[in-house]
Amino acid sequence: MAGFVALAGVAAVLIVLIKNPPPPPGEKTSPGGTLVKPDVKMNFGPHQDQVLGLAQQFVLTAVRRNNVDASWEMVCPEMRQGYSRQSWAKGEIPVVPYPAQFAKWHLAYSYQREIDLQVALYAKPETKLRPVVFDVTLHPCGGHESKRWLVSSFIPTPSASGDFGTTDGEGNSSPIAIGTRDPALYQSKRASGAWLAIPLGIMLGMLLAALGIVGVRTYMGKRAYNTYVRERRMPFDPKV
Repeated sequence: MAGFVALAGVAAVLIVLIKNPPPPPGEKTSPGGTLVKPDVKMNFGPHQDQVLGLAQQFVLTAVRRNNVDASWEMVCPEMRQGYSRQSWAKGEIPVVPYPAQFAKWHLAYSYQREIDLQVALYAKPETKLRPVVFDVTLHPCGGHESKRWLVSSFIPTPSASGDFGTTDGEGNSSPIAIGTRDPALYQSKRASGAWLAIPLGIMLGMLLAALGIVGVRTYMGKRAYNTYVRERRMPFDPKV
């Protein structure tokens, strides 16, 4: 009987495997079991001008809240879902506003179905606003004939807005030119040497504290040793 049950179990497993074979290597399945083909990496170079031009116009309109209606055609349908063209034009959009004056970009990744850019935006110095890094995701939207890269999400990231190492190669600083930045406005000022006194002072204080602890322990050890010797010393009496 036990052998029959075991044989039935093996047969059941084989039936399940034949009916639902595992996905080929390199392919994944969604939680519902639908086959999801992995995206293929894509050379960003041929699409760079279109993507960066779109990102620049998106920042100038949607992010800066200037002629917002023009940005309606720059985003994928899913990003403007639930919004009318009229409400979008009024600035009621799912885009964080920022008074950007200059910007720099960094390519996070480039696939056939998705491109991701990290864009650091800088406001005018007089605004005293910190630079903010945004994660810009683009998808190829539209029909087969009219498909083009459009913005699908624009989300601020917790990344520090340091130097991405991307410039126009000529040091130019045209306003809001994605990939450029005015070094005269945002270059770090020469810091005073006085700030070095803080870490040096801390290190010196730690060294003095360590030396003090060693000195106290040495003194206490010597004192204890002398006391021990004095108590154990035999009295010297020449009369004995």
